[in-house]
Amino acid sequence: MHSTADIEFTVSLTELKRAFRRLSARLPDESEAAGAFVVFTACDDKLEIMASRTSEGLSACVVHQGRATVPVPVFWGIARILRFYRQKTVRFAISRGVLRIDRTSIRHLTISVSIQQEQAVRLS
Repeated sequence: MHSTADIEFTVSLTELKRAFRRLSARLPDESEAAGAFVVFTACDDKLEIMASRTSEGLSACVVHQGRATVPVPVFWGIARILRFYRQKTVRFAISRGVLRIDRTSIRHLTISVSIQQEQAVRLS
């Protein structure tokens, strides 16, 4: 994985697909999603995905903690990509403007990242 990732985590593909299906039911269609975002928060051994005032929690192996905000069309793009994955786990690395799923990169100017407070304290 790319060494400059601000947030990096690995999750079970089965759990992630299940969470994406549940969240997708609550999100607007891509054509109606202007200005809507999905938030990924990776902390300790958990990943929380928040969208439209609902959230899904997953177990995760978190390498770099933090919070990433991605536009809903990027979320839909991730969902389309995950349909073709067959391995047991999938690794995400998210930096400002880039979200990587294993070796696949999605670029979007409004992908943003902030590190968690605990991590900021450790870095100083």
